[in-house]
Amino acid sequence: MPKIDFSAYEGGREQAYIKHTLLEEYLPEWGYKVGSQWDSLVYVDGFAGPWDVQSPNFTDSSFGIAASALSHVATALTERGKKLNVRCVLVEENQEAFTKLKTYADSVNRPGFHVDALGGQFVSQLPAIHKIIREAGKSAFRFVFLDPKGWADIPMSEISPLLNERGSEVVVNLMTRFMIRFLAEEDRAESFKGLFGRDEVLRILDETPTSEKHDALVREYCKSLHQICGFKYVSSAIILEPKRDDIRYFLVYGTNHHRGVEVFKAAETKAARLQDHIRHEAAVQKSGGQDNMMGALFGGEAPKSDYAFILWQRYCAKAKKKVIGRILTTEPQGVAFAELFCDAMAFPLVTPTDLHSWLSQWREAIEVRLDGENRKKPSPDGNDRVFLKDREKLRAFVRS
Repeated sequence: MPKIDFSAYEGGREQAYIKHTLLEEYLPEWGYKVGSQWDSLVYVDGFAGPWDVQSPNFTDSSFGIAASALSHVATALTERGKKLNVRCVLVEENQEAFTKLKTYADSVNRPGFHVDALGGQFVSQLPAIHKIIREAGKSAFRFVFLDPKGWADIPMSEISPLLNERGSEVVVNLMTRFMIRFLAEEDRAESFKGLFGRDEVLRILDETPTSEKHDALVREYCKSLHQICGFKYVSSAIILEPKRDDIRYFLVYGTNHHRGVEVFKAAETKAARLQDHIRHEAAVQKSGGQDNMMGALFGGEAPKSDYAFILWQRYCAKAKKKVIGRILTTEPQGVAFAELFCDAMAFPLVTPTDLHSWLSQWREAIEVRLDGENRKKPSPDGNDRVFLKDREKLRAFVRS
C-alpha cells in the first residue's frame, strides 16, 4: 500500500498529514486483525468532507485513505479464502462537498466492498448508519472516525448507542486548543455538557489551572468514553502545531481489547516520529539552514524537538505514576502485564519501550513472571504478570 505523499500537505496542512499517517498506519492492521475473526467491517466517517484536498482521487483525505486501506484488506483476506464484507459510511452536511463525496463513493464500489455516502448532519443520519451496520452482517465490527468542525456536533447522548457495542472502536478529534478559548463563555455551557455527557465536567475544568486544561479536557472525555460508551481502554495521540510550540488537538481512541491499544500505539509512535521531523524541518527553514527531511524520514530516528521532549517527559511521569499505583494496589495476586501496558499507553507519546525500561529500573521492587519459555520481556498478548516485592522501594520511584 503506497504511503501518503507529503507534498499534498505542504503550506498549512501539515497537522492533517500526521493525522492521516496515523490512520494509514492503523487501519490496515486493524482490518487484518479484526477481519480475520469477524464477518463484516464497517468504517464510519461522520464528517467526511472533502476539504482542502489536493489530489483529484482524494488520496489526501481521511475517507480516501480509509477506503483505500480497507479495500486492500478486503482483497487480501478474500484471496486467503476469508469471506469479508466491508462497508464504508461517509457522512457530509455541506451539499457541494457531498456531491464530490457521492461521486467518489459510486466510483469505488464493487462486490464485497461498498461505500455509502450520506448527506446531512451526522446525528440526523444515525438511524441510516445503524441500518447499514445491520445490513452489513450479523457479526459486523465498526470503526467510527469523528473529526467535526465543532464539538457541539458530537453530543455524547447521541453517539453512545453507536459506540456502546463490544465490536466497536472510535477515534475522535478533540480540538482542545479551540475548546479552551470558549470554556468561560456561558452560552457554550450546554454544548460542553452535551460533548461530555456529564454535568460535573464544566466545574472540574473551571477548577483546573490553565496550564493543565489540555490534559483535563482529554482526561474527562476519556472518562466519558469509558463510563457512557463502555470502552474498556482509552488512549490518545497528540497533534502539535507544525511551526510553533503549541498543541493543535488530540486524537482520542476507545477500544475494548488490548490488541487495539497495541495497534493504535504503534501507529501513533510512527506518526509522532514524522511529526518530530516536520517540526524540525520547519525550525531549520525558519533559521535559514538546510536539512533533508525526507532523507531523515527514511534514514534514521527523528530528532526530538525541545517542546516534544518536554511533553514526552510530562506524559511519561503521569504514566509511571499510574502504573506504579496499579502495582501497589494489586498485592498479593499481582497484575497482568496487559493491564499495565494499557495503563501506560493511555498517555500520548509514551511507548512500549518506555514501559519496559521502567520495569527494568524497578526490578528490585517488583518481579516480572513470564508465561512460557525462551522469552526475555513481557507481552500484552501473553499471561505475563507483575508482582510487588518491596512496597517502599516502588513508592520511591513515584517520588523520583
